[in-house]
Amino acid sequence: MKFPLSHKSLFLIGLFLVQTAFSQNDKHFPTFSWDKVPVAFHFGKKGDLLTKKEAKFIASHSNFVVLEKAHGFPKYKYSEESIAADAAVLKKLNKDMKVVFYWNAFLDYSMYKAHEEYQEHPDWWLKTKEGKLDLKNDKIKRYDLSNKKLRKWWISIAKQNLKNKNIDGVFFDALNQVTSPGNKRIWGDEKYNAIQQGLLDLIKETRCKIGDDKIIVYNGIRSTPLRNTGNDFPDNTDAIMIEHFGFFNSRTKESMLKDIQEMEKAGKTGKIVVFKTWPENVWLNKKFMAKSEKQKEKISKQHLDFALASFLAGAQKHSYFIYNWGYRLSMGSLLWYPELDKPLGKPLNDMQTNGWVLTRNYEHASIWVDLENKKAKIDWKN
Repeated sequence: MKFPLSHKSLFLIGLFLVQTAFSQNDKHFPTFSWDKVPVAFHFGKKGDLLTKKEAKFIASHSNFVVLEKAHGFPKYKYSEESIAADAAVLKKLNKDMKVVFYWNAFLDYSMYKAHEEYQEHPDWWLKTKEGKLDLKNDKIKRYDLSNKKLRKWWISIAKQNLKNKNIDGVFFDALNQVTSPGNKRIWGDEKYNAIQQGLLDLIKETRCKIGDDKIIVYNGIRSTPLRNTGNDFPDNTDAIMIEHFGFFNSRTKESMLKDIQEMEKAGKTGKIVVFKTWPENVWLNKKFMAKSEKQKEKISKQHLDFALASFLAGAQKHSYFIYNWGYRLSMGSLLWYPELDKPLGKPLNDMQTNGWVLTRNYEHASIWVDLENKKAKIDWKN
């Protein structure tokens, strides 16, 4: 005779299935450790591929890197080739390295071989409601994600590059540009809604084509007014970038607190979170860029504690820290700070908030952050 399962039994089975699914879903993630501050790299190198010294530095300081568009350009005409070449180098130096292929989900960049095929399909080019090309900066075409054939092509490029044994994932960029409500006045409500659905379909269809053992990173979370303030694409993605903590439109105490809370929230669901911070200066600041490398390093050092303490306040397993002033290798990507080599240890508690002051304890460090006055202190116990 068969007896129906009790509610408790059903709950335990469900819990087991959830835990089993999670343990399977993060096997393809970078190996994570709290021993030191977990650091990721995200850059493109201008002019050529990585030197042996540069590659060894990256491979010895992290196991998670996104190689950007125009990497190796102009020596390498196509980003597909240069990314693949340095992915092989980094993997050889660090077998645990996870290399992610940058492939913009909305903007057509001419440094990709794939651009040549896109140029042959005007029906894939996004247009305004008046029928004119919708261009970024009056020159870069945008993808019409409501077009099924466009999505099929985009996914085929991602899949083709991910067949490379040295490439472990794909970076979906510019999702915030797709979802911006301001696009409604440019495309019209009907087209806007169709593109939003197209974006969801693109992520889902990409996952179906590349499988569950490849990493999908998307950019990202923007805790600013009129923009998304959380993980808008939890299905079929593995990782989120919080790109502008403490700078650009994320300078307010409200935005910074929300960014940290969203890192904590997303991390607790098992997602990778890449937390990109800035040293109060960026590549757009001509006066800063005109300074010597030693001066830039000194200035960046002065702002490190606030950036790092803010990250550590909300970091979870699979959270990674990036701190520099741009997206090129030469923009602070190869700078290293003594704090990043100090023993950290596991977090002993969750972030505590008291107004705009955040505190948290790790095995070997205590964190204090004042978001309102942009001050911080890290008490390293060893």
